[in-house]
Amino acid sequence: MNHNLSIIGAGAWGSALSIALADNFDTIYLHTHTQQEVDTLQPKHPALAVNYASNIELTFDLSRVQDVHSVLITVPSYGFTATLKTLRPLLTSKQPVAWATKGFDTDGQCFLHESFESILSKHSGCVISGPSFAVEVANQKPTALTVASTDKKIRDYWAQAINTKTLRAYTNDDVVGVEVGGSVKNILAIAAGIASGLGYGANTQAALITRGLAEMVRLGVALGANSATFNGLSGLGDLVLTCSDDLSRNRRFGKELANDKSVEQALNNVGTTVEGLNTLGLVLSIAKKHRIEMPICEQVDRVTQGQATPTEAVNYLLSRTQINE
Repeated sequence: MNHNLSIIGAGAWGSALSIALADNFDTIYLHTHTQQEVDTLQPKHPALAVNYASNIELTFDLSRVQDVHSVLITVPSYGFTATLKTLRPLLTSKQPVAWATKGFDTDGQCFLHESFESILSKHSGCVISGPSFAVEVANQKPTALTVASTDKKIRDYWAQAINTKTLRAYTNDDVVGVEVGGSVKNILAIAAGIASGLGYGANTQAALITRGLAEMVRLGVALGANSATFNGLSGLGDLVLTCSDDLSRNRRFGKELANDKSVEQALNNVGTTVEGLNTLGLVLSIAKKHRIEMPICEQVDRVTQGQATPTEAVNYLLSRTQINE
């Protein structure tokens, strides 16, 4: 592709994508949160073992967005709305905009795509999600992602834009399903981390993943998603990855809680954003509004609120009234 790209957010995920996509663009502007990061992140992000390519330019100058063909947002969910508002006066309606952020808009109490449609009404939104640890993407490990938009032209553009020798993109028109999957899986990964930290084995992990998927599907379908979406990369695929490996910050956070760490201590030890914690309250609020039962997520909330110990939460789940699968 013969054009430039701006990636908004120079964290591990944004940095990994810049490295993976370097051959697809003439120049990639990787936008940092502060001017200091421009210097401290060179020649590579500390969480990644790969240097930035020569055509990746770290910059704090957001006006460079005006010089690019397309824009990809990779900031944490809590910064998503503020980022959109900052970008709004800089963008033209012809620039394709996508986000690879997972979670909900906790400020607006809504989906990220709803915030996008409200703030950037002249653009068709597109979400990129799926099972993808940043360090593996940066190191060219084969990875598959879902590109979802209700606008076929936009999703086809982004599928081509992010397709590389090691990144494979699949398209989907179910934006709600993809966003629910990318959000709820983080909460379930905290539960998987708690179970692992308590010393439970593979049987427990398999049960958590399977019953967690049922919670994800119930919520998604109630919100208008296609149940088939949750059998794909942004549902089951991302859930299995995040629950099964300690590269997941959400899983590591859960393990810290199981080892008697407070929420604050656990966050400090993980040392980076834990999206599952950020979206937990909103997900349960939405579930309550729609009368959706999400017992695993509810017990994660009880643990993080100090209302139950990790052991008590597991015992509660095991003692619930038997139901049909």
